[in-house]
Amino acid sequence: MKVLNASQIKTAEDNAVLRGIFSYAKLMKIAGDTAAREILNRYNVIGKKICVMCGMGNNGGDGLVIAANLKNCGADVALLLPMGFPVTDTAVEFKSGVEGVKIIEDFYGEYDIVIDALFGIGLNRLLSEKISNLFDKINAYDCVKIAIDVPSGVFCDGGVVSNAFRADLTLTFTAYKPCQLLPETSDYCGETVVLDIGLPIDDYAYLTIDKPEMVKRPKNSHKGTFGTALLFCGSYGMAGAEILAARAALRSGVGIVKAIVCDKNYTAFTSSVPEAVTIPVGTTQGGAPEVYDRKILSALSNSSALLIGCGLGRSDEARKLVIRTLEKTQIPTVIDADGINALQGGINIIRKIDAPIILTPHPTEMARLCDTTTDVIEVNRVKFAKKFAVENNCILVLKGTKTIVATPNGRIFFNTTGNDGLATGGSGDVLSGMIVSRLAQGYDPLTASLNSVWLHGAVADKLAESIPTRAILPSDIIEGLKTISD
Repeated sequence: MKVLNASQIKTAEDNAVLRGIFSYAKLMKIAGDTAAREILNRYNVIGKKICVMCGMGNNGGDGLVIAANLKNCGADVALLLPMGFPVTDTAVEFKSGVEGVKIIEDFYGEYDIVIDALFGIGLNRLLSEKISNLFDKINAYDCVKIAIDVPSGVFCDGGVVSNAFRADLTLTFTAYKPCQLLPETSDYCGETVVLDIGLPIDDYAYLTIDKPEMVKRPKNSHKGTFGTALLFCGSYGMAGAEILAARAALRSGVGIVKAIVCDKNYTAFTSSVPEAVTIPVGTTQGGAPEVYDRKILSALSNSSALLIGCGLGRSDEARKLVIRTLEKTQIPTVIDADGINALQGGINIIRKIDAPIILTPHPTEMARLCDTTTDVIEVNRVKFAKKFAVENNCILVLKGTKTIVATPNGRIFFNTTGNDGLATGGSGDVLSGMIVSRLAQGYDPLTASLNSVWLHGAVADKLAESIPTRAILPSDIIEGLKTISD
């Protein structure tokens, strides 16, 4: 699905009118009717007290259309007009539809549903003290809160929020807006539902990740058909990272998982992943696997894809292992966790690798790569992800709420699956195992990344239907892969 910024939405609307597809009034009527229909499908409004807040612009006009629909369906509707009736030429056409509806001057906390149609995508200034105080009152009140297009107080294209309407549900038109996908603003949006109002789209800023299509596996196949995933992961005390990655790779369909395993982790690993082939090695003083060039070359030459970094630790020995391996790899490679940390101050090495590279940092690891802070990364996720992927000719999977996948040609994909159940140590190891599995099976690097990210989140969403998100474990995600098809 496409993601449009405020300018692109305005251009799309103007172009549709110029082409004679809609009038502005027709577009507003369709938008308001469609939003009202979604509300009616979700909630029984008969006899319910509903407050519709309308601003002075076209978002307020959408609110008038919604209010008229809900009134006609038996709701007890009141209009809250803190700045007066909408005044745009289009919006005033729908004033007659709310004749007889009660108009209130302030919010008194007696409503079942509050609908925010104050500003929409057009806000370009900070809220007045009056509106900010109004939102404080409404946000503290226990009722259903619905935003139309964009919660008021949130800038459409993202940015730091001083105060805003905090929605349980945002009904947005035509496409996602950046604010609904960025961490500093998405919490204000609650659940976001994109409503199709028939508006043609010519230009867009980003894309969301689509649900993967089912890939039919050939019946005439054997373990070699589906590739070999090589794992250079795990250090003493961090066997779990390699175990989770290996099990996730196997659950994702790879033919063989081959893992270097330091002797101090051998029993734990083999008892947890008996299906994997192990390459037993010693344990260095720093706890990392002890691997020499000949063994690295031998393992790489007989594998289809490599995952390096999960649980390797940050010792000098671990860093040397990462660098030596990356200097020699010629197979698609996923670099995660301590593999990424090993590149701090020496990222140039990945530009010299003659193989596809995927990095999967969380925000703090990304901050180390970019010599900045986690907070700076979080408020500039798109900027940093795009710049890094382009400059280093790699695919970057920047993990977090609405994980971003950036490509070497500058494309940005947002993920829309997943929940806070993934905010647990080990979830990233599972994701990396899923990605390397697909690489080994022959998926191209972008498809392997997009499919894995979407499925990783989708499994968490499915689990959340039956258990609290706080109880979801990375191992649950692995087992959940059995219940969802890609």
